[in-house]
Amino acid sequence: MNLTLEKENIFQELDGEKAKLFLEAGIHYGQPTSKRSPKMDEFVFGVSQTGMQLIDLNLTWQKIQEVGLVLQKLISEDKNIVFVGTNERAVSTVLQEYSEKYDLHNITSRWLGGTLTNPVTRNRINYLRELESMETTGLMESIPAKEKSFLSKKLKKLRKNLGGLKKIKGAMHAIVIIDPVHDINATLEAFKKSRNLTIIAIADTNCSFSPSAFDLIIPCNTSSLRSLRLVMDELIGFMEKGKQAQAQKQSSITQGPSRRNLAAGTNNNSNNNKAPFRKPAPIKTEQETNQDSKAEPKPANNSGNKEEKAIQTNSENK
Repeated sequence: MNLTLEKENIFQELDGEKAKLFLEAGIHYGQPTSKRSPKMDEFVFGVSQTGMQLIDLNLTWQKIQEVGLVLQKLISEDKNIVFVGTNERAVSTVLQEYSEKYDLHNITSRWLGGTLTNPVTRNRINYLRELESMETTGLMESIPAKEKSFLSKKLKKLRKNLGGLKKIKGAMHAIVIIDPVHDINATLEAFKKSRNLTIIAIADTNCSFSPSAFDLIIPCNTSSLRSLRLVMDELIGFMEKGKQAQAQKQSSITQGPSRRNLAAGTNNNSNNNKAPFRKPAPIKTEQETNQDSKAEPKPANNSGNKEEKAIQTNSENK
């Protein structure tokens, strides 16, 4: 089978520059046919002369775009995304690089059972924060040597297993598992909590899980550093757009409506709810009020006048 013809066919729906990048990174190389999984056959384009499966990069590029848009939306809504990759060959190396550079929530050393379902994990993360605060404030130096040695070992272990989650606040909303075959425990635990969790996989052609088991899946070569870096670069680009959208939302909330909008709103309300104009009464000073009170005539005594008239009429009748 001619490999060059297969590559040309693979890149039919990709532009030249993107196709060249994918080709140079070897993102289209899958696993040998001896390790193939029939469940991933929908992403396989063919087999090379050396017996390596070839991934259809049109589908890879399409899935990268789909995953990127989902991550962008989650980031814009201030959701927590955790990247998981403990495979020491290439996955953990690339994930550590990008986690340090872009401040990603990650697990790169070991997946602790119950990380998603057990509340004890949350307590261990809080304990890690407490120990780090003791170290930064210098409180660790003031305790006895034996206790200090014990806490230092505990801190080192917690940093190794949960250091990538110490900045997370609240629950996990999405998990991106790189090489779910290696991180099978993380994958199975994510399936248990799939109701409130978006599960995304970056998988090779040896993935034993059905693609429909994940919410989204990116088929690519997970054994190559260049391949994984290319995929991460594309996803980080979408995530940066999500951060910009989130920053714009926060700035609009903190600033509130502009003065011009407020003035326009008040004018509209005043026009809609107009009341008949009444000229306000003039305010009198204290001297004017005193003068008015002196000048006011006393009311006449109507009862006295009535009595006098009655007496006069009686006298006339007599």
